[in-house]
Amino acid sequence: MLWKLLRHYGVSEKIVNIIRNSYDGLQCKFVHGGQLTDAFQVRTGVKQGYLLSPFFFLLVVNWIMKTSTSEGKHGIQWTAQNQLDDLDFADDLALLSRTHEQMQIKTASVAAISASVGLNIHKGKTKVLKFKAENSNPITLDGETLEDVESFTYLGSII
Repeated sequence: MLWKLLRHYGVSEKIVNIIRNSYDGLQCKFVHGGQLTDAFQVRTGVKQGYLLSPFFFLLVVNWIMKTSTSEGKHGIQWTAQNQLDDLDFADDLALLSRTHEQMQIKTASVAAISASVGLNIHKGKTKVLKFKAENSNPITLDGETLEDVESFTYLGSII
């Protein structure tokens, strides 16, 4: 998936192949009970400590958000011509919507597209903040109710 995304965003085939070759044959070991395990092949994820890994993660998150919010205008009005669908910083995402129904659809869409590339939403860390909401029904994810809160901290600021 990562290689397809790099091509999608215009990275040349030569550069994609160089990066891909750095992943071929990647093996890992870890210490368990004071003993070093046998090596095993790593087939998913990005290299820990690799200079490009944060970029790769942001590339995937950007694609998830663009793909999951591409169908219609379901954000909040930001300017006369623009709507704001989400606020993203690294792995902290805030989905924005004017209606309960749109938020439910957006939440399910982000979760499904994330899962398609091997990422999952942590339901225990996911919060719902409603402002002047007409609908008091909960937002759910995979049949589980997400916690409603009166405020929360996002990037160090109380919202």
